[in-house]
Amino acid sequence: MIECPMGLMVRQGHAGYRRTVILFVCTGNTCRSAMAEAVLRARLDERDGDVSALFPVVASAGTEVRGGADGVGANLLAVEVLAERGIDLDGHVSRSLTFELVAGADLVVAMTRLHQAAVSALDPTVRARTFLAGEVVRLGGQVGPREDRPLDEWIRALDGARGGHFTAGRVADEVADPWGEPIDEYRRCADRLDGIATALARLLA
Repeated sequence: MIECPMGLMVRQGHAGYRRTVILFVCTGNTCRSAMAEAVLRARLDERDGDVSALFPVVASAGTEVRGGADGVGANLLAVEVLAERGIDLDGHVSRSLTFELVAGADLVVAMTRLHQAAVSALDPTVRARTFLAGEVVRLGGQVGPREDRPLDEWIRALDGARGGHFTAGRVADEVADPWGEPIDEYRRCADRLDGIATALARLLA
């Protein structure tokens, strides 16, 4: 079970299907992972007929969240740059990365290798389905779209494309933190995340 901003969602079987949970991870869950969650949800909505069988749920969390259990809203510059794309981030509330969130995710997308390590520290068994943001679409380009394959089979193919060992990913696969930078850095970050989200939505179809 995973609690998302839009309500309580389940990963286990329900009425003959199971939801697919995609979890983005960054530091504070107010910039990168929050934007990635909102953008991927928008791009999946655009392809609703292609991915509807997955019943996808997109969520995000941070390794160092401010505001305690109540969390805080998204960074105002992140809200602004997504609004420029017609995507609403106003209702976002940050939350901390937990074992339950990690264990309940089918696919974990980390912004940096430090975030990837934090996921593995909570649950080492999730390492095989945890990828850097750039890595998941780079490897997806190698193994091809999911198409008719079960999602877990496609994710195993992604993991296998890493070379059969647990790599730490590449620096180029990371997404830099725009925190404290001018709005143009947030726009560049949003451009990168939108490209990743668009590619991921296509690969999942």
